[in-house]
Amino acid sequence: MSIAICFVARTGIVLGTDSRVTTTGPEGDTREDAYPKLVQYGPHPIGLAMVGAGSYGGRDFRALVAETYRECRESNTPVTVEQAARAYADVAGGIARESNATTGMVVLVAGFSPGEPFGELWEVRLPEGNVRRLTRPKSQTFVWRGRADAVQTLWWGANLGELATTMREHDIDEDVAQAVVKDLKKKCAWGPERIAWGMPLSSAVELVRFQLETQIQAERWLPGRAACGPPTQLLAINDSGLKWIDNPFATFATVGS
Repeated sequence: MSIAICFVARTGIVLGTDSRVTTTGPEGDTREDAYPKLVQYGPHPIGLAMVGAGSYGGRDFRALVAETYRECRESNTPVTVEQAARAYADVAGGIARESNATTGMVVLVAGFSPGEPFGELWEVRLPEGNVRRLTRPKSQTFVWRGRADAVQTLWWGANLGELATTMREHDIDEDVAQAVVKDLKKKCAWGPERIAWGMPLSSAVELVRFQLETQIQAERWLPGRAACGPPTQLLAINDSGLKWIDNPFATFATVGS
């Protein structure tokens, strides 16, 4: 499974993941903490981060991004963030469907389009190839995907998913349940006060790294084998370009260069 986090503010974008991958074979599951889940799209200020299925059609995530980039470059397609997201949905989604894949992959595609003053975040879901924009104009966007229960519990002051399940199990009226959750967020939420549209990019980097490390460390002490693992992979993007912050797999971190 793993975790991916993206924070889009006026000052730029921070995109990060863990590094654990689980592979299922005839002798059971194996886990490795050396899987590139965060890839730069050629020389462009665009990053792609994944959670979910580790490969389709014998291609790992980096190979899927590389094939997408190669096809776009050959067709001289201009590269906006939306175009990169839709190209990945078409190419990688086609490979996934051709291989009859049933396991899902979620990809966050974040970056700056040519001439645009603010960053964008798009989401691609495979194998279906669904694409949607997650950012709103001039408003911060904070997104978790994958295993994020520990950081979301910290963020909201409670595990809201478990709270909702418990209230349903006790036949609490839906309107009452929603009011309880809203009131709990208002009283206990830690996260919303920590972010702002104008937050310095350096602070945003530290916030995203803190949340990645929180989820990784929380899972270390849970029963069973953790789905998230170190090291963190982290990059920042603004209108001057893309900069790697935590790049443990530098050889595999960019395609088409």
